[in-house]
Amino acid sequence: MESKPPKVPPRNPAADASIGMAALGYCLPATRRSLAELRADGLLTGSAETLASFGFAYAHVANGETNLEMAADAARRVLRESATDPSEIGLLLYATALTGSATMAGASDRDSVLRLDSVAESFQYPASCLQAELELTRATVAGVDQQGCASLLSALRIGRAMLVAEPALGAVLCVSADVFPARAPRDLVYNVISDGACAVLLKHGAPNRILSCAQVTKGSYWDAAALEHEVIAAYFPTAKNLIMEALSIAGLELDDISLVIPHNVSRRSWDILCGLLKLPADRVYTDNIARVGHTIAADNILNLRDAIDSGRVARGDKLLLFTFGFGLNWSCIVVQH
Repeated sequence: MESKPPKVPPRNPAADASIGMAALGYCLPATRRSLAELRADGLLTGSAETLASFGFAYAHVANGETNLEMAADAARRVLRESATDPSEIGLLLYATALTGSATMAGASDRDSVLRLDSVAESFQYPASCLQAELELTRATVAGVDQQGCASLLSALRIGRAMLVAEPALGAVLCVSADVFPARAPRDLVYNVISDGACAVLLKHGAPNRILSCAQVTKGSYWDAAALEHEVIAAYFPTAKNLIMEALSIAGLELDDISLVIPHNVSRRSWDILCGLLKLPADRVYTDNIARVGHTIAADNILNLRDAIDSGRVARGDKLLLFTFGFGLNWSCIVVQH
């Protein structure tokens, strides 16, 4: 029997503060490989034909680019396009999904997920390095991880709450970047993985105003590889309930949502979730599933930026961003463009 959505607590007036995403940016490696090329190079464990039937066609694969370099590129883009001086940033949140991405070993050693030569290296953080690289002299830093692909949306949730609690911060820069280790298979749980990074600038009074955030963690599924069937069984009802909770917090119905901005997992899984929600498939932005693949935590921002740039989003449209990450974590944000 499907569980009922949790009871939503009364709205906090502070949550109505007008905080939005002032700028969005992303960075992808220049190298893009087809499924056939990945298969020929031994970078797929499954069938290329099966993955193609799920909607995938390509993966972006870092060829010398590090997660830190791509994070810096994405961050510079949002600062430049929003004409934001680095001194305006009061908080930098660095979100990662892969363990190695949260260390300087992952930022500099392309062949390593996590390989530290000394205990001292455990205290070398890419967030601090990025703060120095971008000259964010006023910004404090914090890392957001252990939430898989949901880490960036979690950073947005934290960043918004921090701006409500401490308006003097001025602006929060949320950055996410992950690079798979060299020679690691690119298919994971029926999805094709790309390397990539994204950045979001949060400010008071900015467009893409955040109307609500909702997240749930089910730690009993922490060992997802050993519980693959249970994870798949839990995924869909939990996703549906969380989406409905996020809409309720925002005071909206699903019919109010002009476009769903998804994570780039298989088209088939989105078909199933759309069926559960009774949501027409053409209201989900799936253009990047084939041409980009699943960029771990950067999907939602990459898709939102491309949907806006392509004219799929009009001023005033209400959008729903949804993602899922190992841990297990489901996350949803409702915004108004």
